[in-house]
Amino acid sequence: SSAASDVYKRQLFSHIPKTAGTSCENYLSQLFLIQDILHVNAPDLNRFPEVISLKNQCPRFIAGHHPMHGLIYQLIPHEKLVHLTLLREPVSRVVSYYNYLNSRESHAMNAVVTDLCFDGFLNQPMVELHNGQSRRLTGLLHSDKSVTDSDLFESAKTVVDNCFTLVGVTEQFEMFVKLIESKCSIKIDRSPPKNPSKVSVKPDELSNNQLKKIQSSNSADIMLYQYVRDKFSKIIDSL
Repeated sequence: SSAASDVYKRQLFSHIPKTAGTSCENYLSQLFLIQDILHVNAPDLNRFPEVISLKNQCPRFIAGHHPMHGLIYQLIPHEKLVHLTLLREPVSRVVSYYNYLNSRESHAMNAVVTDLCFDGFLNQPMVELHNGQSRRLTGLLHSDKSVTDSDLFESAKTVVDNCFTLVGVTEQFEMFVKLIESKCSIKIDRSPPKNPSKVSVKPDELSNNQLKKIQSSNSADIMLYQYVRDKFSKIIDSL
């Protein structure tokens, strides 16, 4: 319907690593003409901000890794924006991140991770291992600012509630896509995952110590995930 297309005029998918974001980007891109799409991650945009205006108009669909303090939010037009993201259960996400870095030779971090056992990986100071989802959403991903887990959760919750049109969860990915289809009055063609990783470690194989270490490093993310999952379920139940 025209009402749906008006609401979904410009979309920004803020891709949190290891949340099935690549598959989601490919699905969302079906809503747009190829010439209206821009995929760019924050580090590249910081180096080449002019990509946002290489054509006569700002792209209608932008996707990539962009923390909330990212430059992208200063460059896009000040108009109604459909802002989307996905969160993932934190333990599964940390395990997936290890498998991804360990098996993806093209990734800059592969050389660091490829010789690390999982315990060694968990001891790394990588930002994604320590409440990476909440810190990304609050603009604190690369900040040294000290913040309690409860304050970090409350800040991230405020961002979810006020800065996003819809936040889904990886574990209900199909329902997220169906909701987009319903809102946009369009059918999205399904395809196999675009960015699978070789599996070295599985979440159900973790020791109690490994599980506790991940949970203690991600307590804000765990609270945020539970909040977003419950909120998303209520949206689905109301349909």
